[in-house]
Amino acid sequence: MPTASTYGYHFRKACVSAGLVDVDGKAKYTPGSLRHFFASTALAAGIPIHEVSRWLGHKSIKTTVDIYGHLVPESWDRCRDIMQTAFAPAA
Repeated sequence: MPTASTYGYHFRKACVSAGLVDVDGKAKYTPGSLRHFFASTALAAGIPIHEVSRWLGHKSIKTTVDIYGHLVPESWDRCRDIMQTAFAPAA
């Protein structure tokens, strides 16, 4: 099995070969940036945060919420609306 540093080296090398470089000629992306892109895109598309947490392999959903929770503020709005409806006086 390749080590994380070996994987990172080859990933950077592939980025440079593909022209995915910044103004200094260094790779723009890392394996971690792809992971962040995946999680951010999934959450923005409405995938439940507990699912994304499981897919990322986080031991606790708290880790996912701490890192990506700001990307799902509309879920708090949905929750508030649901709770307000549930506690509304019966017509």
